[in-house]
Amino acid sequence: MKFAQALAKVIADLDLDLTESQFAALAGHYALLTHWSRRINLTAVHDAAGAAVRHYGESLFLHKRLPPLTDAADVGSGAGFPGIPLAILRPETHFYLIEAVRKKASFLSEASRALENVSIVSRRLADWPGRSEWAVMRAVAPEKVFGDLESRVRQVAILGTKRPPGNHFQWQDPIDLPWGERRRVWIGFT
Repeated sequence: MKFAQALAKVIADLDLDLTESQFAALAGHYALLTHWSRRINLTAVHDAAGAAVRHYGESLFLHKRLPPLTDAADVGSGAGFPGIPLAILRPETHFYLIEAVRKKASFLSEASRALENVSIVSRRLADWPGRSEWAVMRAVAPEKVFGDLESRVRQVAILGTKRPPGNHFQWQDPIDLPWGERRRVWIGFT
């Protein structure tokens, strides 16, 4: 299955209404991701259908669960998930994509070039002097960053596994992702 078909199915499954330019931006990000992944390791999921669900679908699912935001920090952004899909769907929200690995930060700079609501932070969270209303993350060990997050954000959303992410935040009941992969969204508050 080609990526555009797989992404269209994910969008339909989530009952989202994207503009043509939003769909094209997501597909363009995937094309750039596959091109760069030939040179550097950006993601473990390489097939189009898997990427549509795991990377883009999870990010779009999170979009549906978040309230309106002023800004958010995508901690350990890596290949831009969930930050870039969220920035594409939420042009009114500013996203800080925080990535300490220089090669990945370079990819993020290229991938976000057309997104005026994105800033790349090429450093560790502990070295970032900023603050944000929300933090979003996936593929990050939450317990390693919670100490640095507590004083910088009021809310956090984590795409993760079934187990609770720790006791640094007050967690709402987790929300199961619709694809049956034993993954959940955890939303917490300070």
